[in-house]
Amino acid sequence: MYETITTVQGRLVADPVVVEGRGGPFTKFRVAQSERHQVRGEPGRWADSDPSYYDVSVFRGLGENAARSLRKGHPVVVHGKLRVRQYPRSDGSTGVAVEMDAHSVGHDLRWGSTVYTRNSDLAPAMPSEGATAGLPDLGDTGFGDPARDRYVVEQGPSVPLGGSAGDEAAARVDTGPLLPTGSERAA
Repeated sequence: MYETITTVQGRLVADPVVVEGRGGPFTKFRVAQSERHQVRGEPGRWADSDPSYYDVSVFRGLGENAARSLRKGHPVVVHGKLRVRQYPRSDGSTGVAVEMDAHSVGHDLRWGSTVYTRNSDLAPAMPSEGATAGLPDLGDTGFGDPARDRYVVEQGPSVPLGGSAGDEAAARVDTGPLLPTGSERAA
């Protein structure tokens, strides 16, 4: 059978969700994509087409990084295998779902900038034995390991690139540090 490989540019309609599957945890999110076109007969006026929705599944390390990095509203570029699936609805009609198994995912840099951080430079996804002793249970991100579940990515302070802190011409970026989850986090 042939596979359909495609690239979709759009925005996340909700935060990614980590789901436990038969082969282990994976990340799911939904991307909305629409085209912008000029309104016929009205020069200078633009309109968006009705959105198309894609249900994206991301596996292994890519899925974990997507769960750490992506949030509702982020512009993304997703490349992967496309599937169109029909399913029965409760009212007896047939629904259609467009699904992608992502091979690569990234922020769409037309709309902003991002900072790349190697996995080895992040706080350990799985702290060493005893490193979490005495810490309160701070929540579950769904990866199934309490030591790993203690960390999430949050938007960090902006830092200038290529200039001093007072240099207003310098670009501003988010550092995105890993922080503990839950109410124990500093305000």
